[in-house]
Amino acid sequence: MSYTEECFAGAPQEFLICVTVHKAAKVGVSTEDLYIRVSLDKMSKSTKSYPNTENPYFNEYFVFEFHGTLTELLRLTILFELKKHMTYKKNIVVGELLVDLHSVWNQPNHGYFKKWGRLEAPISASQNLEASMDSHGYLQVDLTIVSQHIATIGGLRAEEQDTQHMNKWPVDHDYDDIEKNLLTNGNSFAPSNIRYYIVFYRGYFVRQGTYMIQVSFAGLIGKTPIVKNTSTPVWNHEINFAWMYPSVAQHLLILIMSHEHLQWKCVAEFELSLEEIAFKGTPSLGPTYLHFYDTVNPMNYVGRILMELRSEPLEESVPGHKLNFKTLPGLDESRFWHDEIFLVEFLPVLGHHIQAPASSYKIYARLAEHSSNVLEGPLRPPTGRFRSTIHSRCFRQEYPLRSCMFRVRLPDNRAKYESDFFIMEMAIFMRSELDIFKVFQLKHPQKNEEQAKCLKDILGFVLEKVKGGLDAHRFDHELQPQRTPWDINRQLYLLDFFAKLPAKLGQLRQKLRSVLLEHLDAAIVNVVNKLHLLVAEIAALSSMTRLQDEWPELVLYLSAGGKDLGVCKLNSKLFVHMPQRSDKRQQETLSFRLRSFTFKAPTCTHTCSNCGCTSATILGCLTVLVERERKDFLSMVSGDWTSVEPMVWKPNAGLTHFLCHVYIHQAKVRPGGEKKNLSNSYVRILFAEHAAETYSTPGSLSPIWNAVITLNALGLPGSVNSYVKNPPLICLEFYNTERMSDELVGIGCVAASVISEDRAGESHWDDAGGLGLTLRKSSEKLRSLKYLSPPPLKWVPVAKKGSVQAEVLMSAELIELSMETGLQELATEPLLDTGIPEAIRPVMQYYILEVFFVGLRNYSKSIMSTAGKRKIKVMMGDLVLSSGPSTSRIRNSINFLVPYASGLVSLPEQQEYWPAIIATDVMLSGFSSESTLGAALIPNSLSFIHREQTLMFVQKQKFPSNDSVKVSVHEDEGVDDEDEEGDESEWQEEDAASQGGSNNLWTRLLSSLGLRTSEYANRRGLTFVGNLDSDDLIEEREFTWWTKFYNSMYWTAAEMAHEHKHRLVIYPEELEKQPQFGYLQDWAVAVPMVHRVKFKKQAPPREDVYATLKLQLKLTPWKYPVIEDPGGGGDGVGRLIPNAINPRSQAIIRSLGESVKLIVRVYVVQGLQMRPRDLKGDSDCFVKITLAGKTMSDSANYSPNQSNPVFGRLFELEATLPGDNMLKVEVYDHDKLRDDVIGQTSIDLEDRWRSRHRATVGLANEYTRSGYNHWHDVKMPSEILVELCKDRRIQVPYFYADVVEVDGMLFADDTVISKGRLSDRFMSSFLELHIFLSDEDMQERLSLAVLKNLDKVPSFGYKLVPEHVETRSLCRDDYPNVEQGKLQLWIELFESNIYVPHPIDITPVPPAQFEVRVVVKSVHGMQPADKNIFGTLMSDVYVVGWCEDENKRQSTDIHYRSFAGQASFNWRLIFGIKYSPNEDLMVIRRKAGLLEEIEFKRPPVIYLQVWDKDVLSRDDYLAALELNLSNMQLPFPSADLCKPYPANRKRINLFKRKRIHGWFPLLSNPKPLIKSPTKMESGKIELQIEVCNEAEASSRPAGLGYDPPMALEAPNRPDTSFNPLTNPLKSFGYILWPAIRKYVFWTVFIVILIAALVFFFSKMSGKLMGIPLE
Repeated sequence: MSYTEECFAGAPQEFLICVTVHKAAKVGVSTEDLYIRVSLDKMSKSTKSYPNTENPYFNEYFVFEFHGTLTELLRLTILFELKKHMTYKKNIVVGELLVDLHSVWNQPNHGYFKKWGRLEAPISASQNLEASMDSHGYLQVDLTIVSQHIATIGGLRAEEQDTQHMNKWPVDHDYDDIEKNLLTNGNSFAPSNIRYYIVFYRGYFVRQGTYMIQVSFAGLIGKTPIVKNTSTPVWNHEINFAWMYPSVAQHLLILIMSHEHLQWKCVAEFELSLEEIAFKGTPSLGPTYLHFYDTVNPMNYVGRILMELRSEPLEESVPGHKLNFKTLPGLDESRFWHDEIFLVEFLPVLGHHIQAPASSYKIYARLAEHSSNVLEGPLRPPTGRFRSTIHSRCFRQEYPLRSCMFRVRLPDNRAKYESDFFIMEMAIFMRSELDIFKVFQLKHPQKNEEQAKCLKDILGFVLEKVKGGLDAHRFDHELQPQRTPWDINRQLYLLDFFAKLPAKLGQLRQKLRSVLLEHLDAAIVNVVNKLHLLVAEIAALSSMTRLQDEWPELVLYLSAGGKDLGVCKLNSKLFVHMPQRSDKRQQETLSFRLRSFTFKAPTCTHTCSNCGCTSATILGCLTVLVERERKDFLSMVSGDWTSVEPMVWKPNAGLTHFLCHVYIHQAKVRPGGEKKNLSNSYVRILFAEHAAETYSTPGSLSPIWNAVITLNALGLPGSVNSYVKNPPLICLEFYNTERMSDELVGIGCVAASVISEDRAGESHWDDAGGLGLTLRKSSEKLRSLKYLSPPPLKWVPVAKKGSVQAEVLMSAELIELSMETGLQELATEPLLDTGIPEAIRPVMQYYILEVFFVGLRNYSKSIMSTAGKRKIKVMMGDLVLSSGPSTSRIRNSINFLVPYASGLVSLPEQQEYWPAIIATDVMLSGFSSESTLGAALIPNSLSFIHREQTLMFVQKQKFPSNDSVKVSVHEDEGVDDEDEEGDESEWQEEDAASQGGSNNLWTRLLSSLGLRTSEYANRRGLTFVGNLDSDDLIEEREFTWWTKFYNSMYWTAAEMAHEHKHRLVIYPEELEKQPQFGYLQDWAVAVPMVHRVKFKKQAPPREDVYATLKLQLKLTPWKYPVIEDPGGGGDGVGRLIPNAINPRSQAIIRSLGESVKLIVRVYVVQGLQMRPRDLKGDSDCFVKITLAGKTMSDSANYSPNQSNPVFGRLFELEATLPGDNMLKVEVYDHDKLRDDVIGQTSIDLEDRWRSRHRATVGLANEYTRSGYNHWHDVKMPSEILVELCKDRRIQVPYFYADVVEVDGMLFADDTVISKGRLSDRFMSSFLELHIFLSDEDMQERLSLAVLKNLDKVPSFGYKLVPEHVETRSLCRDDYPNVEQGKLQLWIELFESNIYVPHPIDITPVPPAQFEVRVVVKSVHGMQPADKNIFGTLMSDVYVVGWCEDENKRQSTDIHYRSFAGQASFNWRLIFGIKYSPNEDLMVIRRKAGLLEEIEFKRPPVIYLQVWDKDVLSRDDYLAALELNLSNMQLPFPSADLCKPYPANRKRINLFKRKRIHGWFPLLSNPKPLIKSPTKMESGKIELQIEVCNEAEASSRPAGLGYDPPMALEAPNRPDTSFNPLTNPLKSFGYILWPAIRKYVFWTVFIVILIAALVFFFSKMSGKLMGIPLE
């Protein structure tokens, strides 16, 4: 984050929250219409519904606008709801995903890309436990935050700039792996279900009222009971809920609600991050007090609450999001801490730089609800001489010194602060060591070995300090009360961090020891950067890990003249007085140390430390001590201070006298603050009651003063040791002199180096800095660098209204004066002298600065352009170079008559002391006066150094005269022996490479004899030759440019079919942002010309940019030998060097004066994530091109209702450089009434035309004369290579056999794809292939191989732009710097006076018509869905399928009465689809209105579902199958082998394979209506699928179902499979009779038996009666 972004982090700005909903998976609902509803802060958007699938595909893009601060934005939560569409009742929420925007902001590039979020049960009070435990699937989304002030990069950035890595495009199938792409925060803790318990015990508030606490977390809102009319409410209330941890919802917001004016109002808020309080375990905090401040005025203390947060892991894997409430007993605080009465005392000694023209001041302190007494005193202006009226005031307390003090009751947590103090000690110590090393580098700038030794010693000191802290148990708490879980987790976390720190430091030391000498300088820079990052990480630990047991902020208030002047917010624990430890080691804090307190204006809202809002600086002492320890405290400070009585102090040392030196060398001023001319500037310093000014320098943005300001006999209270530990701050003000009054540019401050009397003799530069033999000696030597006199110069920022306006190179020191010095003899007024001491004065070195004034571009000030001639002045240090007068304006471009200037500039050896390069636009009037219209600061002056070249001053001897000395320049690199003739040349160059070059004849001899073959020349280019397989090759006539484009989106070695298609490079951002091409500014650097800077109240300042200045700069070291000067009139060196122009520079000057007519071809490929401008639906996008005052619109071919429209349009225009240098591409939303602009982008054609990287036409990856990869540049590769070699003045390429030699390097033919296709045609021998390839083709291929590897050729060393597509961001004027979408395109430039090749046809390939024939053979293993009247499990099975439209579903016939879960069909389903092979998407067109048609693009998926037919009720869903025809998993050959697909199952593309037959596993209904008593196997279906194109379908037609043509046989079903309603006799025979047969038989048998028995017994009586009696 830059300084401006850091300072305005709290300013309101525009944000865009960009959301792409890709698809859902495993949602558990297969028979309903599903859609996604996205909600953010009362805004909501919904996708279109997707029917009847568990894996709905949406691919819709939404944008939410938000205006506010970053803090307000990050408190929001975005909600994704998967909803089921219902007809007659409210839509049902199936699952939801909540994402905390704070988690999104913390991601790289502030966004997630194609991440899967876990859908969970919806948050509702009425949900049951069973519903919450069910699986709800996953949702794949993109989520990005785009801000106005901070530039972000989308998810399409490549990790490396290599060609292969650039081709990694995010459409690879790896993104479908849910487990590898889960939407979670990075945390080592394994995800688990956590129950959080948040307890609020009681509160203490400043005002009496009715209070309630509200807790919000990811949509859950809990509230405590209401407590009325009190300032000490008691709740004892617990709120608990369950959630996954870690998750993307991490922030808990606590709101203090007060009932005022018949409504509830939020009076304070506190944001708690669960990740920060978790450390490496589960989140926990407290019991502790949280302190709350007013949301409107953060200085006002509201109150504090006693709360606790704890967490417990749960056994359930899925949490139930339901709030539970509970009342708890009160908390006994004595278990965790003891309260003490603390005294807070502030003693102001003196103040300066008080920005108020008042006569008295008031100072008091506040901590929470407690305030101190008010201390008053007089103000007076500082002494000194001033150019203008001074508004600052100062004061000095007279003896005895009075303080302000008050009592406050606080928890005594001082023992816990021990670890905090050690962390801060480590950060301060490491910063001071790095400052010492910086001084050592200034003292020994080019001695890398000594710098490495010094750095290793510093690492040793830090290592010793860390180990000492660990051995002293600085993280152990000697606590009598009970420790909380947070204390334990924090202690373990810190111990783990500092236990690993020695290993990191040891690695850095080892890196310095093992590095080679030639890489030592880079290793030193790397180690120092890592140390700075380590310091920042350690410093952040103290603030991040201290959320519990924190005290309220201590605020100092300053007022003058009845107005609040400034406030100073302080961390009260830093000034606490620590008691004496048992080990007699006293913990050092800032308690009652003399230090400078900086006060800021009460209206300041900036978040940076140096924002220019400083209203006063007060030197004083502050302490926070326990009242009962006051005697111990007084005894400890008795060496420096004596307490005469309470709140009255007197320093024991009285006044310590210092000699103050302030060294001010130069400044770098930000352009834009001037009114008309460049103003004269001066610096004013203020310290104590003194003020002084430098003299005024002539108008310049790089003023040089070389001034020394001396303050004699400066008396400061206290001992010198107090100031050594905490150096006082000296304030400075930077002014520009105006006619009426001086203008304040900015305010800054610098810490003075304090040198005591005993160190004064040891602190000279000549005595310090040498490294000793032992660590202790080197430690002492390095410590002496800290107190060098005079101190080294450093850049001090000067800011105003939150923006740095200038930097001043200066330093300051306070040297203690001994009592023997005659103080009365010293002058009391400040002394101003010229000449900084030689020890710290920058060592100057001569450089030649050459400037090519290319011209002004994009000029927008029409009034200024008609006022007269202008010229450009370039200033660096004491050198000013001017261009010639301007020529007439050509549209928005202005050139100059004399575009070249050069001169001699003196620059410091220490490059960090270099002044800025300033360019000014000067208006020339008719009266020889000049006025400045604008200025530009050219950054990074070091990038213009040409170290490999050295210019030599040579004295000509052609005319032996003492009066004429001419300058010639020798250059140590480069070849130039053709442009100049004779001995009159003033530029003499020699070939540095020729001195050490080898004879290439030997190389040619080896190659001709076959001893050094082409494989030796380029092994890497021949690696794929053996991998070619002709079976995978597809006919090239089927390919178009789109084949090459889509083939470049992935790079998967497993898919060898893609290895045989040509590729190009897809850049994820603009071509001019690619570092490998020098950002296309290798020929000239473009800087914005600023007219003035407009300051805003709560926003970064806005620069009024009216033009772009293009310059070519070159800085070359100058060797200046000793030259006799007989004339004695000067130094013999002319500051301006006339006629010393390199012939190459002359060619550049000639080219700049020529106008070039161009033909510009703009190929617009497609748009990405276009922001919708319509209220409903996506935009209807079309492209408009503007160049040279002409506009071409393509509104007739708008892309309807697409957020990712495919254009495929070519625009051809004519332009003339330099006038028509800017090409504007706009994307509009087509509407019936008025088209709305979505965004625009501008392209600088001049940079592309003149860049050495040849950005006119990209180099193809391979050379072919025909086909979709044909060479379409005007020049052949060999012509381009010869031209480049001639420009570099090296030998032209030498071809022999299949090798080319360029600049001593050999290159072989690296053609792969075209060679493979030719070898397929010539299979007999390689000789025929070689004969077929003509010598011309071989030369072109070899030349292209060299051009692609031009960065490896010593004489070049840079890359050429390959064939590419760039991705450009679109912005709008009303939303500056906020991306509205992306546009993929590329540009080709040709000279209009030569033959121009035919353009490439990039018309989108229309989707081809395909017919998909699916034959459903049979299904096995289906769950039963019905019972017949006799209780037997069965199903009436049929299969439904559809593709494009669910309403056009097709169904098989019904297999009735399936008892074993098996059904046979042999039924053909036929689906017609439109499929685009390049995009791998199915194109669906539907009518959206009377005359409007919309287009959808979805994957080519066939949906099959198995159902059970019911007569009286709704049919029952049994199972489903989804088949992606282009990415289908290979089926199984038999039913026995068929099982759920493993993750690594092979995939096939059915559009290439055409036909497949096998068994596919079905996804069964997870909630079957009837559970089988026996375990059923998983469902499976046998399919035969055939994909036919339109020609094949017409030549081999097929009928639906069993119909002809190509009729299928009816399935062999059992006799029991029939419709019982239409076959009553069969129903009786096959259904009723088998079931009742035995009962009928038994009934008949029993009836016959009974009849027989009845007959028997009825006849028996007659028979018995017929027997005679005897």
